[in-house]
Amino acid sequence: MTTLAPGIQTRPVEPPRAATYLLPLGIGILATGIVGLTGPVGPLWGTLVGLVTFGVLAWTNITRRWIDALILVVGGIVGLSFFDSVLAARTGKIDFKIALLAGVGWLVYGAATGIVVYRHRSEYRATIIGLQALSWGGGATLALFTATAMGVLAPLNARQISNGEIQELTIGLFVVTGLSAAAVGLGANLSFATRLVTLFATGFVLVLTVMAYNEIQFSTAAIATQLSRIGEIADDFWPPVWKWRKSLGQPETFNIIEPFIETFQIAIVGATIGNILALPLAFYASRMTAPSNIAYRVAKSFLNVVRTIPDLVWGIFFATAVGFGNPFAGALAMIMFSLSIMAKLLSETVDSIDIGPLEAGRAAGASHSEVIQYAAFPQVRPNYVAYALYIFELNIRASVVIGFVGAGGIGRLLNERRNFFQWDQVMAIVIVIFVSVLLIEWLSIWARRKLV
Repeated sequence: MTTLAPGIQTRPVEPPRAATYLLPLGIGILATGIVGLTGPVGPLWGTLVGLVTFGVLAWTNITRRWIDALILVVGGIVGLSFFDSVLAARTGKIDFKIALLAGVGWLVYGAATGIVVYRHRSEYRATIIGLQALSWGGGATLALFTATAMGVLAPLNARQISNGEIQELTIGLFVVTGLSAAAVGLGANLSFATRLVTLFATGFVLVLTVMAYNEIQFSTAAIATQLSRIGEIADDFWPPVWKWRKSLGQPETFNIIEPFIETFQIAIVGATIGNILALPLAFYASRMTAPSNIAYRVAKSFLNVVRTIPDLVWGIFFATAVGFGNPFAGALAMIMFSLSIMAKLLSETVDSIDIGPLEAGRAAGASHSEVIQYAAFPQVRPNYVAYALYIFELNIRASVVIGFVGAGGIGRLLNERRNFFQWDQVMAIVIVIFVSVLLIEWLSIWARRKLV
C-alpha cells in the first residue's frame, strides 16, 4: 500500500495482464482482414487500416490524439499504395523477390505504428520503431510466400510461366495479407506499449501455425477418411507373431531377445560414458564456473555443434565409419546424444546455483577444480543424478531409432521385418519395446525418488 497522507492509502497500480488486450487484438486483426476487401484501392485500404489500428490503440488507452491518427492514416496510404503498385507492376508470378519488395510497403506502415507507440513510450530506444516495422512487413511477406498454398493465389506451372502468364490478384490475397500483417504487427505494437511479450507471441505463433498448416497440406478431412482403414490395417498387425525363421530350413525361434539385449547394452554404454564426459563440459559451458571467457565460448560452441546434429545422423555417421549393423556404431551415437543433452541441462542448472560458496572457496585460496568439486558440484549433484536416469530412458527409445540406419539393436530387426512386410512380427517387436520402455520409466522414477 502507498501512503499519501496520514490515514489515506491507495492500492498499488495493478500490472497489465495479457488477457485484457487479447479481445482488442483479436478484433483489430479481424477488422484489418475485413478492410482488405478494399485492397485493390491502395489509398482507401491504407486509410481504413490506419483507422483500425488507431481504434485498437485508443481502445487500449495507448493514444487518443488526432496527430497519431493522422500519422497512421498517412503511413497506411503511402505503404499500402506502394504494396499495390508493386503487385500491379509485376511481369511474372509472385516470387521471393516480389514478395520482399511488396513487403516494404507494410514495413513503411509498420514504421508509422512504431512512431506512434514510441511517442507514448519514450523510455524505449528509437530502435523499437524498426522492430515494429519489421513485424508488420514480415507478417505481410509471410502471407505472400504462402499465398498459393493457402488457396488465395492460383499456382502457375512451368509452361504458363514460360508463356509470360501472371497470377490474378484475388480479394482473398488482400484479406489474408491484412490478417497476417496485423496478427504479427499489431501484436508487436501492443507488446511494446504494454511490455507484454505474450501478445506478440500469440499473433506470431498463430500466423506460423496457419501458414504451416496449409504449406504441408494438413487435412483433417483426410484423417477422418482414413480412419475407416484402421480395421484393415489391424488385421495385418494382429495377432502378433512372436517366433519366426531366421532363414529357410531353420526352426522358428524367439528372435527378439538378442537384439533387445543389444539395444539395452547400447543404451547403458551410451548413457554412462556420455554422462561422464558431459560433467566437465557442463561446468566449462557455464559462466559461473568457466575458468575463462575463451574456455566458456569454446565449450559452448562445441556443445552447440554436437546438439545441432540429430541422433539419427550420428547413427548414420558412425555406422558408415565402423560398419552397418555394428552395435559399436550405436554406442558411439548414443554417447554423443547423451553428452549433448546432459551438458545442456546441467550447464543451465549450474548457471542458477548459489555463488556464495564459490566466492568463499576462491577467497580461501582454493584452485578452480577444488571450487567446482567442493562448492559447485554438491549443489547440482541431485539434478545430475536425475538427468542421468532420464537420459538413460531416452537412450532406450533413441537406440531403437538409430537401429533403422544400421547402428545395431532391436531397431535393425524392426526395420528388417518392416522391409519384408511382416506386420504381425513388427507388432510383436513394438509390444516388447513398449513394455520395456514403461518398465524402465517406472524404475527410473522410483530410483530418482530414492536417490535425489
